[in-house]
Amino acid sequence: MSSLAVYFGPKIISIVDCAGIKPLNNIQIALPEPSTEGALEEKVPDEMKLSTLIKEALIKHKIEAKTIAVGLSGKDLIIRTFEMPALSRQEVSGAASFEVKKYIPFKLEELTFDIQWIQDKAIQKTRVLFVGIKKDALDKYIAVTSKLGLKPQAIEYSAFSLLRLLRLTHCKESGIIAVVNIDVLRNDEANFVVLEDGFPLFSRDITFLRGGEEAEENTEVPSSGILEKLKRELQISLDYYDRKFPSKNIKTVHFIMDKDYSGRADLLDFVMDLGLGSRFIDISRYFQGQEFSLPSVKAYSGSLVNIRTSVKIDLLEAKARSVKKVGKEQYDKVAETAQFKFKQTVKLAVSGLLLCVLVFFFGVYRSMPIKGEIKNIVNIRPSVLTVSAGLSSEEMEKIQQRYQGKIEALDKVIKQRLYFTSILDAIPRVISKGIWLTEVNFFRERNASGLTLRGIVSLGDTTKEMDAINTFVAKMKEDATFRKSFKDINIVSIDHEQGRESKGTNTNFVITASQSQ
Repeated sequence: MSSLAVYFGPKIISIVDCAGIKPLNNIQIALPEPSTEGALEEKVPDEMKLSTLIKEALIKHKIEAKTIAVGLSGKDLIIRTFEMPALSRQEVSGAASFEVKKYIPFKLEELTFDIQWIQDKAIQKTRVLFVGIKKDALDKYIAVTSKLGLKPQAIEYSAFSLLRLLRLTHCKESGIIAVVNIDVLRNDEANFVVLEDGFPLFSRDITFLRGGEEAEENTEVPSSGILEKLKRELQISLDYYDRKFPSKNIKTVHFIMDKDYSGRADLLDFVMDLGLGSRFIDISRYFQGQEFSLPSVKAYSGSLVNIRTSVKIDLLEAKARSVKKVGKEQYDKVAETAQFKFKQTVKLAVSGLLLCVLVFFFGVYRSMPIKGEIKNIVNIRPSVLTVSAGLSSEEMEKIQQRYQGKIEALDKVIKQRLYFTSILDAIPRVISKGIWLTEVNFFRERNASGLTLRGIVSLGDTTKEMDAINTFVAKMKEDATFRKSFKDINIVSIDHEQGRESKGTNTNFVITASQSQ
């Protein structure tokens, strides 16, 4: 049984056609650079350009298929792992959708997302894996497959697709292991994933060729600078993981990379010097006679549809569930409204009939005692200057509602107003040495308000830059002014870039401080 898969990388589209586990065709398409040919070219949708490139390749290689598996790079996705208290299966989905809002920079309504969780009985916690994508980005990839006349089987994160390759190579997934996917000769996204018994605990994408850097295409060994940068990124990934999971120690780091890369032994020794086991996974037997290419490996892993792993994240299925849920909710709402109106009509008819009967039989009898009771109640009312004793209950309720509205308005002005002068004054007191803020934005949404700090750290050492950012956040949390104004202070994103005027790197960061209203 043949299967077709495509991987959309940052620079390369890779297509692999397989019969079972044997690749029949291995196609790589270099993505074109942004067009400079004028406004007419710019009006051509991205999905049209991509589908044209892929269709030409399929026709050229005489590939016919009805379905296709889609793998995406991390640049299109939001991937988070977090912990919640131990909950029942019925409670986890709703609670996770609410909890993840703390960790993502977008509104949940803007994303199509899938959630998977496991119960960690050792610590009585629910561990949650969240993978989301902007709805318009997902629709673009679905549109590409549609224009090709192919039905997408699944849309998933390519680094998770590679877990099928671990199963195929009989790699032991028990315990806590790290999997590193690297292609140093191509500007493709490297991946660092940590698994516990096959379930992802942590993931990080690495692009170690930035800006104008290029690998040496005519040599098997890239420059030592790229190798050192790769080691540094690997160290950063391990440090990130250790801070997030200090009690879950990695046993072994598994590398998926070119077996002929002469720096492989250096990388394995580097990991062993850190006190970790290291292992190279040789996949050449599945790509005999072909040059190693990580984009092709990712596409090949996506085509192994019959190999099951512990990760069951599928954004296509998540979209289908979302559409089905919305349709069911709309149907239930219409049905509920119709049922409610029918019940109300019956109740009104019965109530009207009963009212007529009661008025006829007891109206006269009850009128005099009731009038007497009303008169007595009015007489015993306490005297209030702003309220007349002769007011009816409806008039008194209106007065109460009017005053209640004024009280609520005053409470909102006094209690919920956020004063920024003291916050701006506090920032210079807590900012760490070497940090420059490039942007300070205050925001107010319907349910929350706060500020966003964007900045840059340049200390010539990535570790010192990370420590400076963490110190800055810690001081903000300890500062009385920030504690009073904000409930949550978190690092939203951190990335590294080559310094313009120095040989080192700069670290960019985004910090948010918010308080629910």
